[in-house]
Amino acid sequence: MSAHSLNSYIIHLPILQVVVCRFCEIGVLPKDPLDHYRRHHTSSKEYPIPMEIRHKIAAYMKTLDLCDPKEIIPPERRIPQIKIIEEGWMCKFPDCHKCATTEPSIRTHYYTHRNPIPNGFKNWEETSLQTIFDGQHKK
Repeated sequence: MSAHSLNSYIIHLPILQVVVCRFCEIGVLPKDPLDHYRRHHTSSKEYPIPMEIRHKIAAYMKTLDLCDPKEIIPPERRIPQIKIIEEGWMCKFPDCHKCATTEPSIRTHYYTHRNPIPNGFKNWEETSLQTIFDGQHKK
């Protein structure tokens, strides 16, 4: 199966060195692409992908120069192929602008700027955001 025939399942973004699932609109981890499909695309899920296709995607991904998720540098602009998370948070500390997907995580981040943080103090705001990967590799 050629890379072209996999285009209905994945998108390769060479500038970011990632592969994005067309159904989930999140990055597929290069070291274990089958894990993404086990969690999101089995026969009991909304977008099932046959095992044969999953293995072809994994084999194709091995031929690509993909970035380790720990080393991803989030782009400054929105990427149309990646899902937009409507409910996120952005740090308002001068020149920071770090984003997080939960308020507790942005509060934890804020400790890097100011410790302790008084009760009721908030120097972050709600925002929409994108993250290339989910789980522990969220950035």
